[in-house]
Amino acid sequence: MKRILALVFILVGAGVVGFGAYRAVSTLGGLYQNNLTDPLGQPEGAEKAASERMLKGVMIGAVGLPFLLTGTVLWKLSRRAKLS
Repeated sequence: MKRILALVFILVGAGVVGFGAYRAVSTLGGLYQNNLTDPLGQPEGAEKAASERMLKGVMIGAVGLPFLLTGTVLWKLSRRAKLS
């Protein structure tokens, strides 16, 4: 039972962390792509808006981190109990 709960925590945590990382990196990629295609056509404050969106992605990822860590600890504890 503990292994199933650990696996659920790991999957949920990894999914949320992955989504947050994807959102932050895709925002950065979009900013660089726009700068490469039209460097002088950027609206005023585009970098500031992109940094705020990236920070939101990082915060989303940070929410999933406790789930991922809890699941990892539970998984290791269940593995040790199984080996003993």
